[in-house]
Amino acid sequence: MAEQRLQMEGIPCLIRSLLGGPGLWGTAYNLPHELLVYEGDESCAREVLQYVPQEMIEREQESERPSPLMPQWMVTATIVAIVAFIALTVVIANRAVR
Repeated sequence: MAEQRLQMEGIPCLIRSLLGGPGLWGTAYNLPHELLVYEGDESCAREVLQYVPQEMIEREQESERPSPLMPQWMVTATIVAIVAFIALTVVIANRAVR
């Protein structure tokens, strides 16, 4: 993503895998990488990568909002009530059989 953001800003850059590359381990997504830019573009690249677009901030805030569905405590209370009901039903059924 950093490479794409820099290229969108017109800053030439290069991503390089540090531990053997994708052929060594099969995939490269979990290997450490290095982001290279020209020395003259370093300060601009740092500014671009430190800037967080407003859209991303809004998305993060939306994901932090509570879900409109049942809160977690309601789900837990419902499950406990169902388990207690089933256990009570089993106890009563066992007493009726005796």
